[in-house]
Amino acid sequence: MKKFLTLALALLLACSLFGCAKKQEGGDQPSGDEHYDVVFLADLGSIYDGGFNEHSFYGIRDYCEENGLKYTYLQPAGSDDASRVTIFEQAVNQMTADVLVAVGFLWDAALCQEIPNYPNVKVIFVDADDLYNIDYDYDGVDDSLDHQDNLAMITFAEQDCGYMAGYAVVKDGYRNLAFLGGMAVPAVVRFGYGFVAGANDAAEELGLAEGAIDMKYFYTGSFDASPDIVTRVSDWYTNGTEIIFSCGGSIVHSVIQAAKDGENRKIVGVDTDEYFTRAADGAENEPLFVTSAMKDLEITIYRAVKAAYAGGADWAAYTDAGLIRLGAKEDGAILAPYRAENWNSFTEDEYNAVKQQVIAVHDTLPTEADGVNGAPLDIYKYVNLTYFEQ
Repeated sequence: MKKFLTLALALLLACSLFGCAKKQEGGDQPSGDEHYDVVFLADLGSIYDGGFNEHSFYGIRDYCEENGLKYTYLQPAGSDDASRVTIFEQAVNQMTADVLVAVGFLWDAALCQEIPNYPNVKVIFVDADDLYNIDYDYDGVDDSLDHQDNLAMITFAEQDCGYMAGYAVVKDGYRNLAFLGGMAVPAVVRFGYGFVAGANDAAEELGLAEGAIDMKYFYTGSFDASPDIVTRVSDWYTNGTEIIFSCGGSIVHSVIQAAKDGENRKIVGVDTDEYFTRAADGAENEPLFVTSAMKDLEITIYRAVKAAYAGGADWAAYTDAGLIRLGAKEDGAILAPYRAENWNSFTEDEYNAVKQQVIAVHDTLPTEADGVNGAPLDIYKYVNLTYFEQ
């Protein structure tokens, strides 16, 4: 009962903060056969996670509230495909949704199964695999869909913003770095690969010695915080790591805990501006975050939902394109806003120039397709990589 009351209070607080309790459009999950115009099919983790789920949901919220539409979210009961199919069919058959927004590549098998059955429901798949060219069981069998006029697929070039973060922190004087990923899924791998490449290029431009940048690299295998992560990260900081790119949802809470236990322990956030979002956990967390490698989730999803309701050429621009990948050039993969107090010497002009730097090298950056099981590519002269297997 105590656990239930705590959860209920947390949901009530979330709704009061974000204006969703009044209409019951963005807070409690619905029950019964009640119509919603747009339904958010969430990724793993909580909705109000301060990160990927929450800011994806805000893009839906913003469009729907501007246009008098009713919206809500659903979360799968488990991480299996059957759980995702269940809420997809709930959104379509019970809520009679016009538009579904599914986030996270783990939706690939469920969407391949369900989308052809509901051609009148528009589906926006964000952080997507290419469902027209996919083997989602990794068994050598082509599981891909034929082209669907009701499907928009959007993903991000996370290597771009990962690169910008790695480049910026080395330019600012950091020499002992770490990348802490959650699950080694494609998006997380791209963030990490970009982070290494950016650190290497900055070191070369600065004329540093080969191997001058030390970088630890590890995937936790989960997106959840844990005492084991705190222990590992505390050990890294104690032994000289200056800044950690925390790339895996709620694992950041473990990194924050370790960072607060010592002096001059810094963090690079992910997906959203964590300097800002983690202030909700306590203002003392803000100074820990030097920058964040971000996806412009709110605007990306807002625009896609808008196109779905506009229909015609606006929607066709999404559906005809196949998998749309947004990088730095498209302002989809970005860095958090510059804050002078976060940097030792890196100026705002230098910070803003990093975007053009990564656009110039974008085509040369490795992606998940270039590695094996997410292990970093040890191909860089200036970064001394220590990779820890799970």
